[in-house]
Amino acid sequence: MGVPLKNIRKLDGKPLIYYMIKAALNSKLLDRVIVSTDHDEIGRISRECGAEVPFKRPANISEDVPTELVIQHAIKFIEKEEGRKVDIAVTLQCTTPLANSNDIDSSIEKLIKNDFDSVITVKEVEEYPWWMMKLDDAGLLKPFMDVDMSGETMVRQNLETLYIPNGAVWVTKRDVLMNENRIIGKRCGAIVMPPERSVDIDTELDFKIIETIIRSKTNFKDDLEI
Repeated sequence: MGVPLKNIRKLDGKPLIYYMIKAALNSKLLDRVIVSTDHDEIGRISRECGAEVPFKRPANISEDVPTELVIQHAIKFIEKEEGRKVDIAVTLQCTTPLANSNDIDSSIEKLIKNDFDSVITVKEVEEYPWWMMKLDDAGLLKPFMDVDMSGETMVRQNLETLYIPNGAVWVTKRDVLMNENRIIGKRCGAIVMPPERSVDIDTELDFKIIETIIRSKTNFKDDLEI
């Protein structure tokens, strides 16, 4: 089950959104840190944490909509109200709170250096698609993919290394977002983050897991201080 208002739910004594805002503020390459929200309390806490909240997100893009629409709205606001062109948009998701400023800056640097359309943070998959199964109408398990689930297919060391977005950082060129309606461009690079920093909070159990990780790392809180 999901967690209501999880963006401001306390994680080791601080609102969840605090961690990603501080990581962004510690970045050497971001020009500014803006939070897009339609919730007054999230906006207030975000300002207290050091972020800008220059607008209230419209109701029509405040429910379950593609992330691209939210970022496009922010870009349009900045370009119209402030008269400045946005070149690169960095989308940060606070539900991956163990991402840090180096993850952000490395993603930006990789996009610029390689002229990618976008760069995202990923983690190595733990549950391989070749091992996934589905239940048919008769209740029998069938392979999800058209593979024989025996022999070499069942040996992890013999399988190709695969990656999945971990939900922390998306760096996207402005024109890809605005003209192609994509947050992940067709030429997309990746920054691989370790699994212990890639935990994405969705449930109460995830909160407990991350609190355990934070409390086990004595230097983690110091790294967040500005």
